[in-house]
Amino acid sequence: MSKESKHGKIMIVDDEPNIVEVIRLYLEHAGYEPIIAYRGGEVLQTVRVQQPDLVLLDVMLPDHSGFELCSRIRSESGALAHTPIIFLTAKGESIDKLRAFNLGIDDYIVKPFDPNELIARIKAVLRRTQLQNTTANTGSEQDREKLLRMGALMIDPGQYKVTLDGKRVDLTPKEIELLYFLASNPGRVYSREDLLGYVWNFDFSGGTRTVDAHVKNLRKKLGASTDWAIQTLWGIGYSFEVMQHA
Repeated sequence: MSKESKHGKIMIVDDEPNIVEVIRLYLEHAGYEPIIAYRGGEVLQTVRVQQPDLVLLDVMLPDHSGFELCSRIRSESGALAHTPIIFLTAKGESIDKLRAFNLGIDDYIVKPFDPNELIARIKAVLRRTQLQNTTANTGSEQDREKLLRMGALMIDPGQYKVTLDGKRVDLTPKEIELLYFLASNPGRVYSREDLLGYVWNFDFSGGTRTVDAHVKNLRKKLGASTDWAIQTLWGIGYSFEVMQHA
């Protein structure tokens, strides 16, 4: 790695050499170390060995689907499972974006793209990840004050941890962020567009359906409670309601 490449390692997974070369040049100029893979079969082993700070992942690879690879990375043990992933693909349909965000990706960029925008979004994802890791490791009193408890449910945003009856619930980072945002504002109704802005920090065509999918997943994973509920206000949006006895 060159002396200037101190901002982290970015893995590029794409089978188009021209696109890879453009991304490589912009990454190096921005101070990142690029790691290149042209085939999906190289991804998991490279991620385990190199432990990149972020993965740029194409969806349509000659030997593997980007969706499959993303799912496998998210199934890895320890910190590798939380490696930031940005999909960089020609597949711009809403259904593909919805599927990708449900797998736990951090951003979705459609080809053709502006390389400067790509670098800006990489930096944004890495800043958010660094903030999450820093908050989780400090364990300060201020962080503990952010804990939310509703009956048997506890949400710890600093450690991206949700427990129910003392047992950890397997939620994606975005599911935790959505749950925490709603629970931090009980009784307030948010439209799907509002939630895209507050939780995802951007919007996209058909994006409101990813909000619906995340709410559906939260309800399925958390089950019913007599202490609280995520309410649907038809035609408006969602709210987090706390029962009086809680």
